[in-house]
Amino acid sequence: MAKDYETHLAFDPILERVVTKREATGRIEAKLADNLTWCFCELCGNLTEYSAIRFNPVVVKKLKNENAKLVPLTEKMISLGLERAKKLAKHYSEALSGKYGPHKASQMIARYGDLVEMRADCSVESFHEYIEPKMKLREHARPSDLAWTTRLAGSASDGPKPSKLYCEKHHPSRSDSSRRAYHRDRRFIWEYRALMEQIWTHGFNNLTLSGWDIEDHADVRREAYRQVKALRSPTSMLDDFLSKGTMTQAEIARQLGISRQAVSAAIKRRALKKRQESDR
Repeated sequence: MAKDYETHLAFDPILERVVTKREATGRIEAKLADNLTWCFCELCGNLTEYSAIRFNPVVVKKLKNENAKLVPLTEKMISLGLERAKKLAKHYSEALSGKYGPHKASQMIARYGDLVEMRADCSVESFHEYIEPKMKLREHARPSDLAWTTRLAGSASDGPKPSKLYCEKHHPSRSDSSRRAYHRDRRFIWEYRALMEQIWTHGFNNLTLSGWDIEDHADVRREAYRQVKALRSPTSMLDDFLSKGTMTQAEIARQLGISRQAVSAAIKRRALKKRQESDR
């Protein structure tokens, strides 16, 4: 039978030791392979628990018997990191001017930068802003090792591991409230996805959105979730409008502060639900 997980070393802040952590493959691997959407919750625009940890690595020093301790960030490390970032930014500025040939600037972007996180802004200011925290982290980790914690901050020792699919608000195993939120919003997942598609289509047609900008992905997800919440919350109000039969979908949308497509999706969902109930 094929192995459906991979292993790597991680730091457990409660046990204060390096442990072996399993990473699932398959569906999870496919999600993590997407450079733009891997970090977002499946049900809203928040970051997943896992990505929140991945964005905040820790520096540990390995001790005997696989024990480890956190390494504090000192003022000297910070100053060295800032100095290194300043030198790299200066070198990048010279590379942009063509001093080191036509390809040096792009090579530096490939080595030190990330066009997705830099939002395709290749200016000196953007490059400097991006590499500054990276250089501080590099100086912090120079005598030690980088690791990622196995638990969320403040979580219990027997709590669930960080989810790669859901945020803390929607992780069904995190708490009673998150389980309720998961089941509540899971019912609207198709409306949520349909709204995202419609928002993307509208944005592409009007040249207001670009598929490579991670901030656009976050904005689209937040707007789609806002409209889903508007559909979910005033259910009785929407039913009242529909029962009157005198208002168009556009008029209902204006009254509720959501898009016409969201109203259309809600109407289709209600029609499908009634059909299923009548078939029973």
